[in-house]
Amino acid sequence: MTISEIFFSPTGGTRRVADILAKALGNDIRTIDLANPHSVNGDNMAINNNDVAIIAAPSYAGRLPGPAAERITRLNGNGAQAVIVCVYGN
Repeated sequence: MTISEIFFSPTGGTRRVADILAKALGNDIRTIDLANPHSVNGDNMAINNNDVAIIAAPSYAGRLPGPAAERITRLNGNGAQAVIVCVYGN
């Protein structure tokens, strides 16, 4: 089982939370940084159905940042289990 650690973390706080969760779930971790538009492409946006996806993003005024929301829609989960994390403040 691979842990797909997918995060939008412009300041690094959300990534730190996602890192803690990913390391608690396993050692085979792949990361997708949604804040970096160059790392988001069709090739790496598919998750195997027997993997676990940790999808983490910050909340600003109760909302997901627009770029994060748009890039999350590109994910193809293939029925994988997911852990959704919303980080607010420190």
